[in-house]
Amino acid sequence: MPTPDFKVGDGNPRVLLVGACPGVDEEINGRPFAGQAGRNLVIMLQRLHVLHPDIFPSDKLDDYSLINAHSLPRYRGRKDYDGRTQPTKDEVLADENRIRFANQVEHINPRTIVYLGKAAEFAHEIVKATVEEFSAYRTGHPSAPAWNTQPDYVGMQAADKLRQWAEDRFENVI
Repeated sequence: MPTPDFKVGDGNPRVLLVGACPGVDEEINGRPFAGQAGRNLVIMLQRLHVLHPDIFPSDKLDDYSLINAHSLPRYRGRKDYDGRTQPTKDEVLADENRIRFANQVEHINPRTIVYLGKAAEFAHEIVKATVEEFSAYRTGHPSAPAWNTQPDYVGMQAADKLRQWAEDRFENVI
């Protein structure tokens, strides 16, 4: 059963996409990547599927397992909102979150993990302690503030910026 911070993939469940944390749309819809970041991620996946079909065998978001590095939804207007839309490394690695994340990752035993942005990559330490063999990659976060402020992308349409962002930022995690 999906939650705002976790969903097992329909077609390629052992490929895990890691986001930072749920937002308002994810909390309302009860599933990860339900809002604009999810729509942006679909555009990124279309490009990554073309460039790396061995890693991304599908261009459909729900074919992949989805998880957030931290489970607390962060958005303006939410009770106790502290002004940050991303978790800190200490929050991701805190005991309670570490247990939650490790349990969900163990459930799917991923072979491929893709971190979507810096806050998502904080969870790599948990993955290394949880999964024996896997390949890890990173790319940019699908939120508009991440890709829409790149000087090299001035004059490009939004979808083209997202495709370029996914391509430019994609690399192996060592």
